Amino acid sequence: MDNMTQAFILLLAGFLVVFVVLILLIIVVTLYSKIITSVQNRGKKKETTVTPQTEKKPEPAAAVMEAADEDDGEIPGEIIAVIAAAVDAVYGAKPHKIKAVRKSRTSRSAWARAGAADNTRPF
Repeated sequence: MDNMTQAFILLLAGFLVVFVVLILLIIVVTLYSKIITSVQNRGKKKETTVTPQTEKKPEPAAAVMEAADEDDGEIPGEIIAVIAAAVDAVYGAKPHKIKAVRKSRTSRSAWARAGAADNTRPF
């Protein structure tokens, strides 16, 4: 065999080994993720046996009124309603209750406010 033929065979063998190992790694990672997902979901299946018809939706209005009473009118009711709606959107059907809504006691420095304004600026 001449050198070019031997080099070509070595090149093909290298590619074959690399792709076989990559395919084996993909299979191992896929199987591992399926095993982990099934183990994590095993406990959740037992908890989610409640049907939506029998589930009682929490009343956000009561939570809003309790939070408004505790703040002595410092935060407008519209803001509390928006916060309650956001909490309800996050928790959904899970039972939840807003105990209090208070303004932050600590004031940010000028640099922190500038950073927050820069990072939350709309596109």
